[in-house]
Amino acid sequence: MELFYSPQLTRTSATVELPPEEAHHVRKVYRKQPGEMIELTNGQGLWARGEVETADPRRLACIIREIREMPAPSARNITVALATIRPNRMDWAVEKLSELGVGAIQPLLTEFTSIKTFKTAHLEKIAVSAIKQSRQFYLPRLLTPLTFTAWLQKIGAVDGSQRFLAHLQDDAVTFRTHPPAGDRPLTIAIGPEGGFSEEEIEQARATGFRFLKLNDAILRTETAAVSAISQAKLYLG
Repeated sequence: MELFYSPQLTRTSATVELPPEEAHHVRKVYRKQPGEMIELTNGQGLWARGEVETADPRRLACIIREIREMPAPSARNITVALATIRPNRMDWAVEKLSELGVGAIQPLLTEFTSIKTFKTAHLEKIAVSAIKQSRQFYLPRLLTPLTFTAWLQKIGAVDGSQRFLAHLQDDAVTFRTHPPAGDRPLTIAIGPEGGFSEEEIEQARATGFRFLKLNDAILRTETAAVSAISQAKLYLG
């Protein structure tokens, strides 16, 4: 059954109204009528079965008949810090990372970043569509873009996560030799096409990052992000 997005949904909801775009899909694409059942999520771990109560051009409301909290995916503790890339490639990256269940996506403006824009509202729609299609119940948080230096300063004093930066350094490790622990936050930083600068590499090292080897080849930013999460999930369960 198709999953629909309802950010209004809470544990105590008796009824909810769907956002206009979701209501359009229910009415016009799936042609649901009053009395029919649909499945809902709020993107924060809740699943519900709702009965269509009102389906007119102005609004679509559902009576909640069943609700439960779903277990978080194994990747929920992962933050992917991703250099901003061309819009079509960023769309793809956000879609796939959402399908894989990551907890947060941190856009990075690095020294070699050529794309400085990040369309948050557009990418939030991509993420919503991805979790619906893959029947995930948790949306990733799309964080405010930061420069690499500002991001390191932000996490330096407060983030006790396991930290990896994808870069083919001589001392780079793999997840096979250094498997991540599932009970602690995990941060993975992925650079732009030109990689990280020497200054950024040293800043990361000083902030407690290990260097991570994902492949013998140099991967595109979006490919590296998906590869990193897929490899990490092998050890997170």
